[in-house]
Amino acid sequence: MEYVWYGLLLVFGIFVIFLSIALIRAIWIEKEPIPYVKKPIDEVLQLQYGKSLSEMIQVPTVSHRDQVHRELFEQLQNVMINQFPTLYEHTTHQVFDNGALVWIWKGKDSSIAPLVLMAHQDVVPADEALWKHPPFGGVIEDGVIYGRGTMDTKNTLFAIFQAGEEWVKQSFVPASDIYFCSSADEEVSGGGARATVEWLKELGIRPGMVLDEGGAVVTGALPSSKMPLALIGVLEKGYVNLKISAQSSGGHASMPPKNTPIARLAKFVTHIEKKYPLKTKMIPEVKQLFEKAAPSMKLPYRFLFGNMWLFKGLLTKLLPVISPYGRAMLSTTMAFTMMEGSKAENVIPFEAFILCNVRTHPIQGIQSTLEALAPIAKKYQVKIEALNGREASPTTSTSSFGYQFLSKAIQVVYPESLVTPYIMLGGTDSREYTDISDCVLRFSPMRATNEELKKIHGIDESISLHVLAESVQFYKYIIEHYESN
Repeated sequence: MEYVWYGLLLVFGIFVIFLSIALIRAIWIEKEPIPYVKKPIDEVLQLQYGKSLSEMIQVPTVSHRDQVHRELFEQLQNVMINQFPTLYEHTTHQVFDNGALVWIWKGKDSSIAPLVLMAHQDVVPADEALWKHPPFGGVIEDGVIYGRGTMDTKNTLFAIFQAGEEWVKQSFVPASDIYFCSSADEEVSGGGARATVEWLKELGIRPGMVLDEGGAVVTGALPSSKMPLALIGVLEKGYVNLKISAQSSGGHASMPPKNTPIARLAKFVTHIEKKYPLKTKMIPEVKQLFEKAAPSMKLPYRFLFGNMWLFKGLLTKLLPVISPYGRAMLSTTMAFTMMEGSKAENVIPFEAFILCNVRTHPIQGIQSTLEALAPIAKKYQVKIEALNGREASPTTSTSSFGYQFLSKAIQVVYPESLVTPYIMLGGTDSREYTDISDCVLRFSPMRATNEELKKIHGIDESISLHVLAESVQFYKYIIEHYESN
């Protein structure tokens, strides 16, 4: 018995030592925020940028699944030709039937793997009655430009082409070829990016780096973080829509049997909510996100996230329980979004169904998800059918040339930020480019708070002229310094 006590004391002593090391390390790694010093960018130039973007906003290039308003995208592309005439003269061009476009700027050495810069032309609809200013007015007020597309993604579309225009005017020639690629149907997951990639394949083009929209320079991205995080998307989650259905022989609602279709579906949903059946894992890219952010967090968070060697297992179990964001980072997620039953209030449905939007994580794809749900579906006598979907994208290595180059560019233009990898929860056109490049990255060069990011696809979408001007500086740095290894 004496030896048992000695053993327990030894275990307790080791535990105390580990906690002490973790606490010392948490104190040691603390990083004080670098003050944000607003760069002196000529206000006349900022206003000029704003007016140019305003012209692009005024063309209401809303994309629809069932119809293509080609004339609107032709109008926008004519605006771009007028705004960037020098770049247009020094590039060759390809425009596809679906409105996607490519401008090719030849560099000094075509043997260097080229650079692809991307932003889409289309936007989502907007209800004008809810906006402070007309969503397609491009109104500039107090140094801010309002309009649909100012954050997603006519702002980056403008900044990319403006950066090229300014360099061409200075007789600059890039080291490699640069492809300016822009689809007209990204918001509806259309075929513009796919058509562009197939065309590039036929030409034998394999980009050294592809840069599309993605994470931004976000203040308050993680709890208590005192520094903005520059989030580089290194992969995108996949998705699949599942139809979960239950059948019966119907009947009158005045004599309801047990386990009607809706009751069985409700039990299925409740089971999922209470006993989440899908895998949970902290992949290296998520671990890096927390480790990079930890030095700028307050002590309790820094203690946990700054000591992954000790708390990784605990956080992997805890985060999905306390945070939807934690669940999304560590698992395939399931959201029950639509439901249909009987067509009449007094009839037991012959069939009822629920639609579930599933965002697949690299650790558990579509087939694996279906296999995990199968026994639960059998238990409650429901059927699962996979509708449209796609798997998660391949992951770009954080040790790759492109990631390291992009990190440096961010640190130059946004020196007060911490650069971290990031999992994209939504989809972008860039997933198509993984067929032709091993380095596909997703980053939008704009400062924003969590609240400001909610304006994307929301009401009063807007961006400050200074943030827009910084975006131009960012792409100018990328164009000037890119040279694939």
